[in-house]
Amino acid sequence: MAAGKGIRGFPALFWRRWKGAFSTILFYIIQFLLVIWIFGTTYAMVVSCSTTLFQLRRKEANRLEDYLSMCLVSLLLCLLAFAAGLNVWLCAVLNFAVPFYLVFWKCSQFTPKGHMGYAMTFVFLELRPPTLEQLPRQLEAVAFCCLLLVIALLINARVAHITSDPAGQISTSLLRLAGLLDDLAEGGDDKAAGKELYDLARSFHRMGYDRRHLLQLPDRQKRCYHLLALLFQRASYLVTDGPSWQDSKQTDGFSSAMHTLAEVVRQLQSAWEPAARQRLAARIQALLDHTDLPQGRLRIFYRSVLHTLLLLCRESFHAQRDPLFRKVPWRAAWSGLRQRFSPGRFEFRFALRLAVVMTISETVSFLWEFEHTYWFPLHAFLLLQPSYEESAHRMVTRPVGTAIGCLLVHLVYPWLPGLPGIFVFSLIMISLMYCCTPGTWVHPIFSTSFALTMATLTVQETEAIGLRLMYLGMAVVLVLVVNTFLLPNRREPQFRRNFQELYRLQAYYWQVIRRSLRQPVDPALFSELLSQFHMVYHEAAQFADQLPLEEASFHRQRLVILWNMFSELEQTEGLVQTDGLSPEERQVLETLAAELERRICPLADLNGLPLDTLPRGELYYVIHRYLENAHALLAASEPSSLCP
Repeated sequence: MAAGKGIRGFPALFWRRWKGAFSTILFYIIQFLLVIWIFGTTYAMVVSCSTTLFQLRRKEANRLEDYLSMCLVSLLLCLLAFAAGLNVWLCAVLNFAVPFYLVFWKCSQFTPKGHMGYAMTFVFLELRPPTLEQLPRQLEAVAFCCLLLVIALLINARVAHITSDPAGQISTSLLRLAGLLDDLAEGGDDKAAGKELYDLARSFHRMGYDRRHLLQLPDRQKRCYHLLALLFQRASYLVTDGPSWQDSKQTDGFSSAMHTLAEVVRQLQSAWEPAARQRLAARIQALLDHTDLPQGRLRIFYRSVLHTLLLLCRESFHAQRDPLFRKVPWRAAWSGLRQRFSPGRFEFRFALRLAVVMTISETVSFLWEFEHTYWFPLHAFLLLQPSYEESAHRMVTRPVGTAIGCLLVHLVYPWLPGLPGIFVFSLIMISLMYCCTPGTWVHPIFSTSFALTMATLTVQETEAIGLRLMYLGMAVVLVLVVNTFLLPNRREPQFRRNFQELYRLQAYYWQVIRRSLRQPVDPALFSELLSQFHMVYHEAAQFADQLPLEEASFHRQRLVILWNMFSELEQTEGLVQTDGLSPEERQVLETLAAELERRICPLADLNGLPLDTLPRGELYYVIHRYLENAHALLAASEPSSLCP
């Protein structure tokens, strides 16, 4: 019965896949025919590189700097791929350094495969390196494909109505926030509003994180994104804070306060000129100075949102261009690099495994003068994935699909009418490949059929099949060994490391709070911390959702407590930034922050903290809630989950 439904639904599924991949297929075929006609079959490998970049970027809002980066980096990788073919030492060094750097530059737990487009460009161009005489021609082919790539992305953006207008996205999101605040003031759906606010916060966190720099360069657009994420996160935290939210709804002035915030958000959305921003900033400051709300969650939320809106009044929602030459904050850059080089970090573990796999496979291919040895590193590159489980899955699906593809070519090849038939069949196979999901057993059927059919131009069909299977077997063995013994990214240990990272980020936040009590701290630092927290939190939550019901419920409870604690940390810093603390409160907070920094990672006994010496005010309320959550987390934590 199920099989019958699957067969009946196949035409509709295939049509959806074909429509989704049509632009990529059309781009590949046009490139392939033009490159073959202008440059010759020797340079056909270039087409796959630009097509991969198109496939990855066609749904993104690309900016001028993105187009320039794609072109310049592709040409640079072409030169590096050529250099890697000059001698065995350059081959080993570059195949370790380039993939390692690309993972560090482009990958994160937001985008675990962010390296794929550029890494595939380097690997594919290295598979059949040109001679010194052919290099200028190959650079011309790469430049030509980059030009076609930019044109295709521009046309696709126009047809699909994709825009890189940050002002439009920010404006729409602010209007939505104002609408949700009005709905909540009138008793709207708390759960739906909380989810929508969380999704908005996460989208701006990701937009900010995508603009990160290895050298921590100042970026005004990134700061604006992080402040907006902070605004939505504060609203999301209020709505999802269970009993405190219900208590807030009973507070005198609740509806009026929420409507006031909604009105101010709308005014911010429409205040495009500096003069209008200044007038709005004066009004927000007056609200902070004169609005009287009782101590509690609503008052803290109201004031923290107003403070964030005040900071946003100093930003521009238009696309902002930073100066070409900016002062590098070397201390922050060095600190960030040290953290990223930790063996516990996702990027370091994956970068090291990819670098080792590519170094071994490409060096073997370089030294072993045999037919089509480049299939060995090609298979190894495609088999190795960020997570151990995904690599293990591909080590099953790829051999199955490859075997079927070999059988298909063996059956069809004798019936192909010469060279035109080979090219037509190859283009059909590559078109079907782009309709399939990478990692499934179906995808390699068509990629194998394409590769083998093209290989028959230089070797016998049966020999090509034998070589394809042999190199695949070698790649499976290599990736299996590296994945097993070299810092494997298994999902369960990574889940535990993510919990440890959430503890570490809290300890570091307390350290920064202590620093902010003594001197001003760039708000961008808190935005980066918040963004990193949400990135790790989201991945941990995704894994928890896949666990058995009882275990998932246990871990979700702990994650929610950690999220609440981080929100309370952020509210504490908000009180420091707005100068809302008395000298006595600042002195006690200095002591509390030092103790909590020491005791939160590893999570230890929290008794004996000088909380009672704090005056009963907003700071006391926030710290008291933080400690309540910390005690609940301590009671619910497993020994293996604590920060080492």
